Amino acid sequence: MTYDLSKLGWKAFQDLACAVTAEVLRRPVQSFLGSNDGGRDGAFVGTWEDSEGAALKSAIQCKFIGKPGATLTLTGLKDELPKAANLAQQGLAQDYVILTNAGVSGDADQQICAAFEAVGVTKCRVFGGSWMIQQLAESPRLRMLVPRVYGIGDLSHIITGHGYKQAKAILDSMGSDLSCFVPTDAYRQALSALHDHSFVILLGDPASGKSTIAAILALGALDDGCLGALKINAPDQLNLWHPGERQFLWVDDAFGPNQFDVARMSRWNAELGTLRAAIEGGARVVFTSRNYIWEAAKSHLKSSAFPLLRESQVVVNVHALSSEERAQMLYNHVRRAHPRDTRQRLKPFLPAISNNKAFLPETARRLGDPIFINKLELSETRLMVLVEHPVEFLTEILAQLDDPSRAAIALIFLNSETGVPSPIASSPALEMVNRLLGVQPADVSKAMQHLNDSLTRLISHDDGDRWIFRHPTVTDAFAELVSGSPELIELYIHGAKLDRLIREVVCGAMKIERARLRVPISLYPSLIVRLQLLPLDEGLKSFLGARCDKAFLRLILEARADILVWAAETNTNDLSSGSKLLLAALTSYGLLPEASRARIVERTCDHSMTWLDANPLQDKILQQIFTAGEFQAFTQKFRKEWLHDIPNLFDDLRGRFSSDDEITLYKDFKENLQSAERFYDDESLGNELPDLYAQLDAHISDLEDRKPDPPASTWQPSTPTEVDMTPSATSADSGTIFDDVDA
Repeated sequence: MTYDLSKLGWKAFQDLACAVTAEVLRRPVQSFLGSNDGGRDGAFVGTWEDSEGAALKSAIQCKFIGKPGATLTLTGLKDELPKAANLAQQGLAQDYVILTNAGVSGDADQQICAAFEAVGVTKCRVFGGSWMIQQLAESPRLRMLVPRVYGIGDLSHIITGHGYKQAKAILDSMGSDLSCFVPTDAYRQALSALHDHSFVILLGDPASGKSTIAAILALGALDDGCLGALKINAPDQLNLWHPGERQFLWVDDAFGPNQFDVARMSRWNAELGTLRAAIEGGARVVFTSRNYIWEAAKSHLKSSAFPLLRESQVVVNVHALSSEERAQMLYNHVRRAHPRDTRQRLKPFLPAISNNKAFLPETARRLGDPIFINKLELSETRLMVLVEHPVEFLTEILAQLDDPSRAAIALIFLNSETGVPSPIASSPALEMVNRLLGVQPADVSKAMQHLNDSLTRLISHDDGDRWIFRHPTVTDAFAELVSGSPELIELYIHGAKLDRLIREVVCGAMKIERARLRVPISLYPSLIVRLQLLPLDEGLKSFLGARCDKAFLRLILEARADILVWAAETNTNDLSSGSKLLLAALTSYGLLPEASRARIVERTCDHSMTWLDANPLQDKILQQIFTAGEFQAFTQKFRKEWLHDIPNLFDDLRGRFSSDDEITLYKDFKENLQSAERFYDDESLGNELPDLYAQLDAHISDLEDRKPDPPASTWQPSTPTEVDMTPSATSADSGTIFDDVDA
């Protein structure tokens, strides 16, 4: 297999050189020697042990020539001789390695080595482009450490069969991402976790690069012998795994796309044994998740069934980028895509952009995209809006598109779950776009191609090609755009993400904080069709209870029988806020069957009487489920049960209740008595309750004193043993990476 290494670019070649010195020559890079060219002529040093265990110093010099078929001679290295002499005087050149992508003849090799050894280098060696290509051809690990090589060689030589087809589809779907990819420390951590444990969790917010890393890990797995790569989004789809086969499983948004999904979590717990068996059978598994969703999920995971979930080594936060990594991403994208005059205009702003902590990989891609830049006022203020408020900026860009381009975006928006089949055919979604935006189908097709690899992307499926958004944030930005237009509400209802819909719309003449728009009655049926896809979770209950009028609730009860089934069977002991909102709304509109309502009231009262639970006395929403007579009877019964003999209540509590956590139990008793005191507002109670509170406090204090101390921790901080292979600029005379961005 051959690779045109000149297509790598200088930084990717340096990454390759670092990987080769560590993996093949056993010379791990430890530090980067600064230079006034921003590091493009890279020099590194490292320590290694000889056969007798003595610590020796290596110096590694990278010479990259961006011209295919170029050769390296001593003349091309003459500026390095004084530097090598200086390194030799410092004892840093006992082993001097020159790595280049260019060809090196036998005579040139001899001349170069002789010249460097003459200035004090102990031993000089030169490795040319053909040798580097040989190492790449023989080592999947090297290719994975420098994944840009997948884009400069013939994949069919290293990946065969069905794996090749999948790898080609992954490359096609990545567009320009691979050519600009920077192997970050997060990527190397993920690669290491996948190598050591066959499992990794990638954490990060939208646009942080999770999907790009997962896609490259999939490429590497196919290269390393996996027979297939599967992208799934639910634990039920684990049945696609074939026992006995090495497969790559990519689980996107494993625990919920936008918020923690309790139902999905319970299904994962049921399938963790299968997941463990898949990994033990040779599968490699990657989970992606947003950080806050992972934090919510951790406490629910049954790690006993899958011990890897307890290992911090398998959890990688892809959002954590160094300033050098951000700068390199920005350099790659700007350098690749723009003509020289645009790069010259951008150049003064690039250092500040890369130093901004809000910078994301998607930021670099958009700054390297002419569609985003050509109409943008290039000022620090406007560019910082792009960095710090990416959705708002993207919304502005979409608003500036011509009608056919906006129609193309609208068509994908309406088909965001599946994508738009290519070639574009007649469909209800296309008819809606034509009707609302007045654009002909032929113009939509042309615009879709014009936007390819910018806002849209053409990907391959087994059933044909499909148009999707280049990045999921386009969905959010377009939703933002159409939600502000009364004439385009229909598009919003049909295309916006469901979690966004239930957060932002109201169905009825009601004023709700943060409600973006009111759904007209004519679109109630369309919204209900979409809500059929949602489980009856806390988000949907809150939406139905707080944001919907009687007409909408009547229609959704006809479409979803599960709502009234839930109301008839729900556990009333610990109703969530969303559950109470929905039950109260159904009661107030006369839509909750009387048998269900009476059951909820009866069980709520029984629980309150049994456990000294004063919540019904304070919860105004819960009270809406009671009739006036029922609530009055409840309050009288509660006072008779719990407040008729306060001097003896403490002894009564001690005789009636016990718990493994008595401290919490008695704290709850006190809080409930204080709630009851506020409700009844009776002076006679105020005279007796302070003594009772004092008794409870003394009892709680006694319990805390008797509580055994937790066992002393045996944890000891580990000593790092691995060498940091990430080159970092250390010299004050170093230029910036952007010095030649406009060359």
